[in-house]
Amino acid sequence: MRARLAAIVLLLVAPLAAAQDAPPVQIRPRERDAGPPLAPAVQRLLEAPYLTDDERKELRLKHGVWTDADLDTPARRARAALVLGAIAHPALDDPGADAEDRAEALMLRGDPGGAIEALEGLSTIRAIRVRAESLAMLGRFDEADAAIEPVVDRMLRTRLDAPDEVSEGVRALMLRAKINGSQGAGGGDFRQMARILARVRDEQDRLSWSARLVEAELLREKHNNEEAKAAAIEALRYNPRCAAAHRVLGDLSVDAFAFDAAQQFAAQLDTLARPEGVLAWRGSLSHMAGLVRARARLRQRDPEGAEAALDPTLAALPDQREALALQAACAAVAFRYNSMDRAIERYEALSPGSPDALAAVGAALAEARQYDAAPEYLARAIERLPNWSTPIIDLGLLEVQSGRDNQARRWLARAIELDPFNVRAANSLKLVNDLAAFETIESEHFVVRYKPGVDAVMAREMIPVLEQIHERVAGEGPHSIHHEPAQRTLIELMPDHAWFSVRVTGMPKVHTMAAATGPVIAMEAPREGRGQSMGPYDWPRVIQHEYTHTVTLSRTRNRIPHWFTEAAAVYLEESPRDEQTWRLLAAVHAGGRLFNLENINIAFVRPELPTDRQQAYAQGHWMYQFIAQTWGEDAPLKLMDRYAIGEPEASAFETVLGVTPIELLARFESWAAEDLVAHGMRLPEGVPTIPEMLDEERADAEDPASIQPDTAFVSRRLEQFPGHPDLLGLRAERLVDELGGVLDAGAVAALEAYAQAKPVAEFPHKQLARHFLLAESDSVRARAIPHLEFLDAREQRSGAYAIELARLYVWRGAWGEASAKAERATRIAPYNAPYREFAARVAIKTERYDDAQRHLAALHELEPDREIHQQRLDALQDLMAAKP
Repeated sequence: MRARLAAIVLLLVAPLAAAQDAPPVQIRPRERDAGPPLAPAVQRLLEAPYLTDDERKELRLKHGVWTDADLDTPARRARAALVLGAIAHPALDDPGADAEDRAEALMLRGDPGGAIEALEGLSTIRAIRVRAESLAMLGRFDEADAAIEPVVDRMLRTRLDAPDEVSEGVRALMLRAKINGSQGAGGGDFRQMARILARVRDEQDRLSWSARLVEAELLREKHNNEEAKAAAIEALRYNPRCAAAHRVLGDLSVDAFAFDAAQQFAAQLDTLARPEGVLAWRGSLSHMAGLVRARARLRQRDPEGAEAALDPTLAALPDQREALALQAACAAVAFRYNSMDRAIERYEALSPGSPDALAAVGAALAEARQYDAAPEYLARAIERLPNWSTPIIDLGLLEVQSGRDNQARRWLARAIELDPFNVRAANSLKLVNDLAAFETIESEHFVVRYKPGVDAVMAREMIPVLEQIHERVAGEGPHSIHHEPAQRTLIELMPDHAWFSVRVTGMPKVHTMAAATGPVIAMEAPREGRGQSMGPYDWPRVIQHEYTHTVTLSRTRNRIPHWFTEAAAVYLEESPRDEQTWRLLAAVHAGGRLFNLENINIAFVRPELPTDRQQAYAQGHWMYQFIAQTWGEDAPLKLMDRYAIGEPEASAFETVLGVTPIELLARFESWAAEDLVAHGMRLPEGVPTIPEMLDEERADAEDPASIQPDTAFVSRRLEQFPGHPDLLGLRAERLVDELGGVLDAGAVAALEAYAQAKPVAEFPHKQLARHFLLAESDSVRARAIPHLEFLDAREQRSGAYAIELARLYVWRGAWGEASAKAERATRIAPYNAPYREFAARVAIKTERYDDAQRHLAALHELEPDREIHQQRLDALQDLMAAKP
């Protein structure tokens, strides 16, 4: 029967070579419950008039579109249950089920011994693959490798005609690659496996969902996630009920921090495992859904939630290996090491010699930045299965993040030897090798590493600034963390964005300019040009933020909640919030959209709205400020110390602050309302908004349309509410508009009143700065200074305000202030030659000859073709030599 069906499929699809199906459909969340549409070619096949009823049943079952009437034998019911991922379904225990289906279910439940017994006497490729996986699950890798040998012989020496058998053969080769490495003898090469699957997909059976599923699993294993996603979606077009494809998409979503999508795929897995009709059953368990949810919670640093997600699976299937390995990882991330050891012992009692639980624990600890603990478990996993590339890659990437480049190079080189097509490993190894050519400058607390060339200009200047940052962040001053890391921090000045991205993640796209992994801070050079994503930026402020991460991670042993370390870092930037941030905070507060302590962490890594990440930073900072003001400056530090001993966040709040997280958020919301009022971003109780005022007047007017927010309206309402920030803002904006930007005394007064009523507003300061700078009188021009200072304090991407302030201070003879602002401009834009020239002139005028020499030397390196720079440098050195 199946041979005839295969022939029918080939006959039908052969003429379709020039009429490919429509491209795979991207699954959007709201479409997932229904799944992607069935491929048109499958629909045409099912409607073919020459099929017998039994052949049509088999095809509907094969492509996941069966009806209850099709499930008319124990074997068909069992096969359907397995496709649905319902591995505990009683249909799979029926003696009438195919032995291979029963064996696969037993293995997935955690009974590899039973699976081996069920396969006694069978020699199909699938039977060999399930037997080998069962032996590997038991830690009997030599036997598993030997069991695969017949598959290798068949795959390499003959052309298999049955597409499903070919897919099974590739799965067997993937297991051999785990045991021997992708380049090991006997068919484990990735390119070879990919070619085999492509041949099935494109030549042997264009309707094969199994080939696409195995392709998705193989691509995900190589961190080629985009192509893996496409293959899994395509598999669902040829079998919409394929639980394994949904599992791949769920795992890919977790990999990408797309936690809502992961939850939706888990829900779909639950739905699949709860069929109605003849397959309805009491258990309704999807172990795949539990595993996806657990991985998602674990990546969100919620080990308790992950354990809860595993509970149903482990209650029904106490020996299920993936769940047991994740259970050990949960205990590790919760820092319950006794529980972790017991979980590992439980796993090893079932699978002696298996590395899987150790690898899961090591990977989880690595992601939690436990740089000392993680290597132990990863190394133990590697010792048990030396050619398995996964823990080797994890260990290599861990060493990259911790800055231990020699160890990283060793492990990544071994990983590439075993698995040369792993994208992250290849990128990271190239980076580590390239970094070996970088030069370094060292100080007491820092090592700055940079690419030889023009970046040396900035690298030399970083050291004194970094030491000042260390004293501010780690020292004993107000608001500081009062903690010094045990080792010097490595600052890596990356020449462009691609270098920076690979340094941080192993992949070439990251949307920021600097990042800390604990002992290493990577930053993109702040300059314009090809390959640069950010241009100039206030790197001392950015590094002060990132170094705060380094210090808080060290103080808490890398156990600090994500939002809290970001909050501390923004707090210690010691820069005022800009108006845009205040407006965002006011909007989410008024709209009831403040994050709770769970979704604020998710917003950093996987924002749903374009403003979510910005809100997470801003709200976290606001909450940190609230805690420090309400419970004292040492309260955040006491919380950090509770985190350091592994105490959960909720318990730490109750211990240190005496409130639950819910109570904390309620009190914060009230405090935040008062803070908004104080900054003119929220009106006091009883003060109406402008729309409310308009509604009130229009309700009493004979001609409501005549009531507009015009000058007369603003004037009469300001008599009633003289300090109303929105009215003052409307008046100021109207005056500026009416005067065409050329201000008179009335407009200046209006702008100053607006700035006082809403102290975060930038508009009045921009207008007043522009107005005063256009004046001819030096004394009037000097009135621009406070407004430029306001703007410069909030500016992170340009030195324009700083350099203009420096010029104003020079005109006033305030050389100290001029010097400080000139230096700030060159720090934001260290590769800007005009800024350097101005800073050098100010330094010479103030007899700070060392600073002048630094700027002139930098100019010579930035513009080596301009002889004037060397001439000025020589003249300065002569002047310095002549000084007593």
